[in-house]
Amino acid sequence: MEHVFYIDDRKKKKKKYIDEELAVEAESEVELPWNKETCWEAETFPPLFRNEYFKVQSGSNESVIEIATLEELIEITKHINQGEWEYQNANYSLIADIDCKGKKLVPIGEDDSLPFKGIFNGNGHLIENFKIKGKKRKYGGLFGCLRDAKIMNLTVDGIIENAEYAGGIAGMMEGGIISCCGSAIRIEAIKYAGGLVGKNRDGFLVKTYAVGTIHEKGRPWFLLLLLLPLLYLLLKMGIPYPSIPVDGNVQRLNDGLKPGGGNTAAFEFNRLIIFKDGIGELNFYNPGNSTQDIVVKLTITDEELIDQLGESHRTLFDQKRLELLANYDPKLMRQELAVTGRIPAGSSLMYLELKTLQDGTELPPGTYKAIIELTFYDTESQEKALLNSQLPVGIRIE
Repeated sequence: MEHVFYIDDRKKKKKKYIDEELAVEAESEVELPWNKETCWEAETFPPLFRNEYFKVQSGSNESVIEIATLEELIEITKHINQGEWEYQNANYSLIADIDCKGKKLVPIGEDDSLPFKGIFNGNGHLIENFKIKGKKRKYGGLFGCLRDAKIMNLTVDGIIENAEYAGGIAGMMEGGIISCCGSAIRIEAIKYAGGLVGKNRDGFLVKTYAVGTIHEKGRPWFLLLLLLPLLYLLLKMGIPYPSIPVDGNVQRLNDGLKPGGGNTAAFEFNRLIIFKDGIGELNFYNPGNSTQDIVVKLTITDEELIDQLGESHRTLFDQKRLELLANYDPKLMRQELAVTGRIPAGSSLMYLELKTLQDGTELPPGTYKAIIELTFYDTESQEKALLNSQLPVGIRIE
């Protein structure tokens, strides 16, 4: 998430699901990194973004379905929730504010078998005073489940109750992007809730905000008593740190070296890795006097791919997503070519297996500049080190 913020003042007891004071008086509001003179349209609640400063283009040349009324919104929702492909993947444009006047709505893309996968451009408009409540549902929000969708320039204002995953914009987000959106919401969730998205799997939220209240339905407090003996036992034994598995292809060195004092990391590997039939000779050694286990990752920058191949070979959607981010830099953005499991001290790993690029393309024959990234783990506790290393390396594909 980038440039995403929430305004909340938990000291105040709020009877209404929307409280104007949250937007203009909460202490967190004065610490926002944005210029408030150019950010908001007016001193209204919920605050709306000024289109000339906070607006993103849909990036689609497809025909647009315009939405101007509540009736049109409900009709489109019916088509999407009936699984009609052309509606699930369509490009929508909201051309007016919609006041739902307390009406109960059904989420757009009701569940993960019927997700919304298209583009919804709010054009700076507001959908307000809606309710999503009643029968228990898995996903609750203006949108139920999003899959690789684009939601932009939209503000929502309403109530969501009795959903397992609940968010002002969406209950579930799988991939995709939500940009320049706002949410003023009251949520009562059964499992997970967020002001914008209840559960997010690999989606991007950029320049968004949420205000309002979130409640999780209470669980019987006495059940916590059952956990106390287990908690006590864990504290006595020490809570284990999750370990990276040892790579299945490592070989013990038997070099006779013993771990030194303090934190000692030693390693060596080929500075030119030659790949044949997808297998590269790494010849990585982590000697016995090291106190660190090591995970090796081979990466290549977008800039190198563009220079060598004419394009980054990311998927079209992923490239558009990155271009929407103000700080995207091809020199810094990398793709993973290979990664190992943990290589313990006193072990070696001879070979790397080459992955395809992000769009599934195999790296063609040639010589490339790449980067080896090394992540260190303490050999005793398996705790990840705070400092890691990266080194330039050459690769040749034959």
